[in-house]
Amino acid sequence: MKIRSRIDKEIIHFAQKDSMISSKYRTISYKHNGREIKVKLPEKNILKQIFGLFRLSRRALRLDKCNVFLHNDNLIIIRQGEVYFYNTAEDKLTHTLSLRNCRNVLHQSINSTPDGYIYFGEYGLNPDRNTVPVYRSKDGGMSWQEIYTFPAGSIKHVHGCYYDKYTDKIWVCTGDFEGENWLLVADREFKDITKIGDGQQKYRTCNLIFTSSEVHWLMDSQLETSYHIVLDRTTNKTTVGQKLMGPVWYIKELEGNKYLAATAQEIGKGVLDEKVHLYYSEDLKNWETIRTFDHDGLHKKYFKFGVVGFADGRQTKEEFYMFFEAVKGFDGQSIKCSL
Repeated sequence: MKIRSRIDKEIIHFAQKDSMISSKYRTISYKHNGREIKVKLPEKNILKQIFGLFRLSRRALRLDKCNVFLHNDNLIIIRQGEVYFYNTAEDKLTHTLSLRNCRNVLHQSINSTPDGYIYFGEYGLNPDRNTVPVYRSKDGGMSWQEIYTFPAGSIKHVHGCYYDKYTDKIWVCTGDFEGENWLLVADREFKDITKIGDGQQKYRTCNLIFTSSEVHWLMDSQLETSYHIVLDRTTNKTTVGQKLMGPVWYIKELEGNKYLAATAQEIGKGVLDEKVHLYYSEDLKNWETIRTFDHDGLHKKYFKFGVVGFADGRQTKEEFYMFFEAVKGFDGQSIKCSL
């Protein structure tokens, strides 16, 4: 892997041809066709404004975290438990929703159908195991409805909502502990619902890869060894593939059916070494470690696990984007890369 350039942004949310969406602290930058728009999100707490000036305090207080989802040239933004709709044509930021259980969701976990239905679920600590909502927008993010609610005590949180173009279904990944790991498969109205799995770690994942005949996922478990799991659509049987060196939070499908994945440097017996592994696959069978990174050594509980994330958007092996948290030499930075 070759690093082509470093970018002074904490997160690259989207990158494709002449477009890029990035963020640093509470400022969102949207570059498109030679034009740059900057959106500064609200921060009413004076102390947070002060702590937000410094990378280490932003990291400790999770002030750097936000989600930005591009839809019809407008932005859906989640930060500190609030959801916003930004109209790029009118340069107008509108508050649309307050979340119950979380500050933000996992990257890549907001997704839409071809005709514009947008879905996401809440991702938070939820120690009391309260109800967990899944939201849907039918108007491009200007308003939301709670389309489905996981009952209290059933799951900790939602890892992501993903659209399966082969079946026109929404797949919802949940976690984290015994009895909480499921794949929920639903129609757009969440009236016809099927549960896949048995609640165990095998079904704990943050991302899905769909093909016409199979559904693939990489386990996200710090509790036990993670593997590549393959679900056969015809038989509904799963097979266990390659062992992974740790839990996988994020994956990236590049143009030409090429794939990237990264393990997180967490704490637990499912973390098999001290490295963050960047994997590459061209066949969805064999995953090759193409680079490793070190955690930067600060206390993982307070200053984050070592994580590599990927930008949304169509990208190629000749140009793709990653961002880092708590990784030695890269924390709070993003890079443009090639293979």
